[in-house]
Amino acid sequence: MSLGRFHVSARSRNRLIAGALAALAGGVAWLVRSKRPLPPEPAPEPPRIGYSRNGSAPAPVAGAGVENDR
Repeated sequence: MSLGRFHVSARSRNRLIAGALAALAGGVAWLVRSKRPLPPEPAPEPPRIGYSRNGSAPAPVAGAGVENDR
C-alpha cells in the first residue's frame, strides 16, 4: 500500500477545478435568487357600489327614495 501522493493528470485536475467552479457559481446564483425580495401582494379591490358577492340586493339608503316637495 502506497502512502505517496495520488497522481492526477493535468487535464483531469483542470476538469475537476472547472466543475467545482461551475457548481460554486450555480450555488451562488441560486442563493442570490432565493434571497431576492418578493413583490408586495396586490391590494384587494374595493367593493363596487351596487355590487353584491352573495347575490342579495344592496341595502337601500335611508331616505333615498323620498321626494322633497318645496
